[in-house]
Amino acid sequence: MQTWTRRSLAAAVAVFALAACDETLTVEPVNEVEVKEAIIDAVSARAALAGIYDALQDGSYYGGDFNFFLELPTDNAEHSGTFTTYADVDKHVTAADNSTIEGMWDAIYSTIGRANTVIALVPGVAALGDDEKNDIVGQAYALRALAFHDLTKIWGPIPIRTAPADDLAELATTERAPVNTVYTQILADLTKAETMLSDDFRIQKASRGFVHALRSRVELYRANWAAAEAAALATANDGYELAGDFTDLFTDEGSETSEDILRASFTATEFNNLGFYYQSKSFGGRWELAPTANAMNMYEAGDARRAWTLKLDSRGRRYVNKYPTTVGAEDLHIIRFGEVLLNLAEAQARQGKLSQAVDTYNQLRERAGVAAHALGVDVTTQQEVLNAVWTERRRELAYEGDRWPDLVRTGRAVTVLGIASFRTLFPVPTNEIDVAPRMTQNPGY
Repeated sequence: MQTWTRRSLAAAVAVFALAACDETLTVEPVNEVEVKEAIIDAVSARAALAGIYDALQDGSYYGGDFNFFLELPTDNAEHSGTFTTYADVDKHVTAADNSTIEGMWDAIYSTIGRANTVIALVPGVAALGDDEKNDIVGQAYALRALAFHDLTKIWGPIPIRTAPADDLAELATTERAPVNTVYTQILADLTKAETMLSDDFRIQKASRGFVHALRSRVELYRANWAAAEAAALATANDGYELAGDFTDLFTDEGSETSEDILRASFTATEFNNLGFYYQSKSFGGRWELAPTANAMNMYEAGDARRAWTLKLDSRGRRYVNKYPTTVGAEDLHIIRFGEVLLNLAEAQARQGKLSQAVDTYNQLRERAGVAAHALGVDVTTQQEVLNAVWTERRRELAYEGDRWPDLVRTGRAVTVLGIASFRTLFPVPTNEIDVAPRMTQNPGY
């Protein structure tokens, strides 16, 4: 199997695969182009931007495995299919040669490699007006920040690549950067993106609202509560609000709502695997993952999220219904305002703003059709409010790829899941260490 140094960052070394994944970008795909020739005019610049979004669609990234492997190790999901790489993650016996984990690493670094090429070359395209040029580069910075965060929240220290490498020999010297250094890079990318992005309100392309929302997530993971609160409030000021009905968020095609901040775009041709892998075999699904009995019981009576998210087929088998078709044409949320509200509620609670925190997460409870909490009655102490926020996160964001990193970042994974502490980070793929001698493995693997 090829490694990220030879495949996923090939875009940063020898070739740049471009594909249009956004209907607003009418460009032809371009393949096998030398880096120095990859972006030479307005058309190739727009195609290069589309190529970054195309990388997000990969079946190893937002098109499937990245979601599955952030649910499967948790109390939300269990393995019900045949893939041994999935079974190992479910049983917490994952090894460094797990090919699905290798594919995730490859896909995310491919996204970074494409972003690096756009950042390096688009500023030199004279045929683009300054506004469009800045907007394209701003989107690349924002998506690179997303990819770096997706990496570090599951692997910890990771290699930082911010420019196309000159040759493979340079990549062989790659080593991992400390988590704090990675976060410094992520925040720098977000700051740069915010200054460059246009004022357009859009859902399938990165926007300033996406930068604010992603910053709220990043600062929450950094335990920088005041900054997380500020970023979440900035997102609210951008005009986002909860969709009127929870089910509006998960339609067959992924219809746009007021809650959407960034969605990954899919069609029946460029499809995702979420519905197919989660749906019951009775409805044409693969049923590779199933909800646990614990997850079936995590909702209060009458919670509309439970009625839509989790179901039983005619044989009494549990399955996830959040992605309602097996076609895979849904435009999937990368981040939505419901998560931002939960980021805000936790940041408020961490700072002792308990009344504000309860008011914030009550918005999600009320939409779900369950009674709002009253401070001093349903919850009283700071820990009780935090527990309530985490419970709402689990219910609201179930099967959206948040449960595993939530348990890890809050220090609950070992206790809740009964696992060894070293298992809270995924193993660095063996192939990466084989081709880059300075790369180190996470302890325990």
